[in-house]
Amino acid sequence: MLEFQIEFKPRIPPSKNLVIGTLGPIATSSDYAAKHITNQLLSEQFTASTQLFDTFIDVKEALLQDKVDMALVPHAYDRINEFYMEPSFDLGFIFIFPTPVYGLAKKKNKDVVFNGSRIVTHQAPLPLLTKLLPDSQDQTQIEVDLSPSTSDSAIQVMQGLADFAITNENAVKAYDLEFISIYGNIRMSWSIFQKKLTESYV
Repeated sequence: MLEFQIEFKPRIPPSKNLVIGTLGPIATSSDYAAKHITNQLLSEQFTASTQLFDTFIDVKEALLQDKVDMALVPHAYDRINEFYMEPSFDLGFIFIFPTPVYGLAKKKNKDVVFNGSRIVTHQAPLPLLTKLLPDSQDQTQIEVDLSPSTSDSAIQVMQGLADFAITNENAVKAYDLEFISIYGNIRMSWSIFQKKLTESYV
């Protein structure tokens, strides 16, 4: 059996409020994982909160500019190497935490018609599409577009800008949608990045 034990002790900012930056808007899988981390970090010595950003590029810039104290990034993010290779960053912790259930969602009380429809999805869960569509469905009859996050995908369906979204159950609930097919949750690994130690932390 292969087993690792790693203890993570975050550096506490002078404000005693540890801010974790990750991808939003609310109900993304990253938001879900960040809430898990803040619960794990409960302490009498400091508070922990989450700040959500439109893209992980924005998260990276926020950490570079000391607007957040940590960045939470899933390993499914296709540009995570930019965090690992950033000279100003240290890898603080790696952990496994499953996402909420993923599936294909639509507006409530709307008929399921795939031909001529528009499906939106974040880049990471795009490979799930073939599992979520009926086997008989001709995918050439569907327009598939990428969106910045699973929550953004759900919002586009809520606003009538798309017919279907690959999204998670938290976003389905938050934006009043319903699943028409379900894949399940994804056992995801995550990285927490911090700025390299400076004199501002003692």
